[in-house]
Amino acid sequence: MARQASKPALLFSGSDWDFKTLSRAYDAIEAIALEELHLDIYPVQMEIISSQQMLDAYSSIGMPLMYRHWSFGKHFLHHDLLYRKGGRGLAYELVINSNPCIVYLMEENTMALQALVTAHAALGHNHFFKNNHLFRQWTDAGAILSYLDFAKGY
Repeated sequence: MARQASKPALLFSGSDWDFKTLSRAYDAIEAIALEELHLDIYPVQMEIISSQQMLDAYSSIGMPLMYRHWSFGKHFLHHDLLYRKGGRGLAYELVINSNPCIVYLMEENTMALQALVTAHAALGHNHFFKNNHLFRQWTDAGAILSYLDFAKGY
């Protein structure tokens, strides 16, 4: 009698997500990225944000630490109006070229989108940032957050 191969368990089913499912999906995707694709990445810091927080990130050029400027409020109102009126959607993710690499995921995303964004942003963009010659030459990913914190004082 032939033995049947067991099917691997699904990482998730349905569109809803929770942190346990997100963590399980990240671990599986990261294993493929590191072991099979040999990606070289910074450590990942994932943040779950709302659409309002994403609009705020748009307004401050996506930086987690930023100095205050009147134009950021103007940009926020502009993006918020376009979003609420259906004139513009929001990105599914935002990635900061820092060490650790900060990835903002939208809480409104489905689990399939969270998995896609994790593979694309948390690992793909991260690998590109860390290994791109021009980024390495002109950006110190390990110091960018300290510099932004310093710049807030001016």
